[in-house]
Amino acid sequence: MKTAAQRRTKHRQAHTVVDNKQPMIEHVRELRRRLMLIALSVGVWASAAYGVQQHIVAILLKPAHDQKFIYTSPGGGIDFLFKLCLYAGLIMSIPVIVYHILKYIEPLIKRESTRFIAVGSAISGILAVLGMLYGYFLGLPAALHFLLHQFITTQIQPLLTIQAYMSFVVVYMLGSAMLLQVPLLLILINRIKPLKVKVLNKYQRHVIAASFIVAGLMNPTPNVFALLLIAVPIVVMYQVGIFVIWSTQRKRRPHAPPAHVVQMLEEDATRRLQRLSVAGQAQPLLVAAAVPAAAMSSVTVQTQGASVLPDSPVVTRQRPSTTPMVRRPAGRPVRRIVS
Repeated sequence: MKTAAQRRTKHRQAHTVVDNKQPMIEHVRELRRRLMLIALSVGVWASAAYGVQQHIVAILLKPAHDQKFIYTSPGGGIDFLFKLCLYAGLIMSIPVIVYHILKYIEPLIKRESTRFIAVGSAISGILAVLGMLYGYFLGLPAALHFLLHQFITTQIQPLLTIQAYMSFVVVYMLGSAMLLQVPLLLILINRIKPLKVKVLNKYQRHVIAASFIVAGLMNPTPNVFALLLIAVPIVVMYQVGIFVIWSTQRKRRPHAPPAHVVQMLEEDATRRLQRLSVAGQAQPLLVAAAVPAAAMSSVTVQTQGASVLPDSPVVTRQRPSTTPMVRRPAGRPVRRIVS
C-alpha cells in the first residue's frame, strides 16, 4: 500500500511531466507574453526618460566637447527625442530582458533555477551599468577624438547630424554593456551543459584575438592603448567566468535524493535482507528434498569432532550393502519356490 505522501509525489511528478511536454503553440504564447512584458518595460522607462530629456542630452553630448551638430529635416528634432527616449528605455530594461530570457529557457537550467534567475538578472544589471560607465568615461572619448579629429583639413570639417552621433554613442554604450556579460554567459552555458575548464583554457588565444577584433571595431584607432581599453576587459571577464565555473564545479556535491526515494530504497534493502535470510534457512530443506527416496535410509557420515554449519548442506553417503550378490549361471532356468 502506498502512503499519502507517495501518492502526492507521484501526482506532482505526473503533472510535471505533462507541463514539460507542452505543445509548440504554448511556447509561442509564452514567448509572445514575455515580449509584451519587455515592450511594456521599455515603454515605461522611455516615458520616464522623456521627463528628464535635457539631462540625458547633456550627458550624451559631453564626450563630444565643443562639436556642433545639426538635423536636416523639420522633424529631425522630434525624431531625435523619440530615439533618445527609446534607447534610454532599452538600456534601462536590460535586467528585465535578461530575466525574461532566463525564465523562457528555465527548463534547460537544471539546478536551483529560480534563485539563479533572480541573482543572474540582478548581476546582469550591475555589470551592464559598470560596462556603460567604463565605455562612457574611457572608451568613448578616445574613439570620438580619433574619429572627429583624424580627417580634418582646411577644406574638410566634420558636420554631423545629431541622429548619427546618437546612434554611434548608443551602439557604443550597448557594446560596452555587453562586454562585461561574458562571465554570466559562460555560467548560463555551464548550467545548461557543463563546461570543462581545460577546454575553456584552450580557447583563450581565440578569445584574445576576438577581443582585439571587437576593440578595433568599437575603437578604430591605431593607438594601441585605446585598443587595450576595450580588449583587456573582455579577456579579464573571460578569466573571471572560468574561475567561477571552476569554483562551482569544485564545490558541487551530489544532491541527496528526495525523502520518499530514500524511504523506498531503505524498504527495498530491508526486503532483500529478509529474502536472503529466509533463503539461507531454507537451503538444507531444499537439499534434503533433492535427495531421492531410495537414499533416505542412508547414514550420515561425519568426521568425529567436526562441526557442521547450520546453513551448510547435509553431506550423505549410502551404506554399502552386506548381502552378497548371487550370480545365476548362464543357461539355467529360474525356479520359483512356492510355499
